[in-house]
Amino acid sequence: MSKPSIETFQGCLLGCAVGDALGAPFEGLWGSTIPIKEELLSGYAEFEGYPRGQFTDDTQLSIATVESIVEQGQVSPHDIACRISELWKSQAVVGPGGACTRAADQFLATGNWQTCGAPVGQAGNGTAMRTAVLGLFYHSIPEELPQSAADISRITHSDPRSIAGGVAIAKASQLLATGKHPSSEFFAEVADSMMPYEPQFARLVQNIPKLATKDSALDEIAWAGMESAEFSEPIITPFVMPTVIAALWILARFPDCWSSSVAAVIGLGGDVDTLGAIVGALQGAHLGIDAIPSHLREQVFEHDRLTILANRYHAVVKD
Repeated sequence: MSKPSIETFQGCLLGCAVGDALGAPFEGLWGSTIPIKEELLSGYAEFEGYPRGQFTDDTQLSIATVESIVEQGQVSPHDIACRISELWKSQAVVGPGGACTRAADQFLATGNWQTCGAPVGQAGNGTAMRTAVLGLFYHSIPEELPQSAADISRITHSDPRSIAGGVAIAKASQLLATGKHPSSEFFAEVADSMMPYEPQFARLVQNIPKLATKDSALDEIAWAGMESAEFSEPIITPFVMPTVIAALWILARFPDCWSSSVAAVIGLGGDVDTLGAIVGALQGAHLGIDAIPSHLREQVFEHDRLTILANRYHAVVKD
């Protein structure tokens, strides 16, 4: 299988940053209070004193992953853990999550990437937010992707649900970058990659095409993996199961438009910087850099650095 184009690599990395930066100013808000598509995509909103277009830890950890691969020429969990921890050590993290903060502290103290992840029971989405870029490395060796994505996920989370979520997004990216369309077969392949890590979660992902036709889909998605609804109306929390299912559900509903899919997922409310980062990266891998509105990609924070890094990533990945 031929290597995905340089535009695919650019689309994935910049798509992550743009989606993240679009969602960041609205993190934690109910969907009904988030601007509609046209206003949301017209330009970046102000975000806690940062420059417009600032992305958060979702993109920062994705960048750390890509920089490691570029420098090492391979996927090295230890090196990626070092780079993630350095972000915390230098106090450079924007909007840090609790589990990733704990993992960075533990790694800095022990140097052991295999034991620094948050314990079982803490199933946040800090894995899924950063593994879309990883999928591109495995375009020609997809059989090696699940274990590698699981290892990279374990740097910050030990819970099997978080690990499965990281595997799911990496696998989705690999499939999209190699020309697969978000069909029933696509979701079955993603689910198969997750099955060894969390079968119940995998079955929910396999069922996503059916959710696309259900009026009650959002309620099912928002409270996926929970015993009962957490709030009176649906919102996507940082729990990994609804995050991943919501992102892939939006992909199924808007498979051919970067703008519609990213606006729709941010419009769900809740952890919308992470949702925007995941869907932005996946659709960037699927549709390429030109699918992202030019004014957004050109005005995102560190646009030039991200473009150069994506180009270097493309160069080191084998045909």
